[in-house]
Amino acid sequence: MENLKDFLQVSNIQNAQKQPEFIDHLFSKIDYHISKDGRVLILTLTKRSAEEITNFFVSKGYKTYYLHSEIDTIDRWDIIKKLKTGQIDILIGINLLREGIDLPEVSFIGILDADKEGFLRSTTSLIQIIGRAARNPNSEVCLYAEQFTASITKSLYETYRRRQIQQEYNLKHGITPQKAISNIKDLNVVKSDDELQNIPIGAKSKMKKLKRMTKKEKDIILKDLKSQLDQAIANRDFESAAIIRDQIKEIEGD
Repeated sequence: MENLKDFLQVSNIQNAQKQPEFIDHLFSKIDYHISKDGRVLILTLTKRSAEEITNFFVSKGYKTYYLHSEIDTIDRWDIIKKLKTGQIDILIGINLLREGIDLPEVSFIGILDADKEGFLRSTTSLIQIIGRAARNPNSEVCLYAEQFTASITKSLYETYRRRQIQQEYNLKHGITPQKAISNIKDLNVVKSDDELQNIPIGAKSKMKKLKRMTKKEKDIILKDLKSQLDQAIANRDFESAAIIRDQIKEIEGD
């Protein structure tokens, strides 16, 4: 990137979603990165839109899936594993940062409705989303919006500032950026709910799976389960809360 204007991709952001070129541009980016064996993240704002966009992409022949809070923890890990291994090319979600997993396979991130100011499109959130692409030197991030907002301007400026510092450091020390290596093997211990549905939580086979997990994987799952527990209690769904509580105890006691 030679200058800030190139980074901002002004022609691709201004009024993008009001023009037919928006869809053409998005699909051209997706096709290019998939052809280079890259993976794609598309960020939207609601669960419904994530599902509808996924259906649209699937109808166009893309290997796509959505990811949001209503999908069980184990299923989410299974979906992420499929993205990393190429069984899925495109993952569509709302706040994919919550998974806490590095995705160096992702080389394109499309942020839809980037100008809808709020928690999911704040300066901090946009910087974090853009940072998802930092582990792949061939990555691109496109913000699709009708107008520039303060959050967009600040996040792009800060990202460019950090990138410039990194580039100067790499040049000074003769470093050529390489794609980070993802440890896919560790994710193989996480199976889908279909594979686990007939196995009791305390069964020996499941205990073996828990013992093979890394501490980081267990911490991520525990954090998510505790969030689900809080939500179940808030909804007065005490039956689900009891099941989730037992799952938490099982993992913590391993």
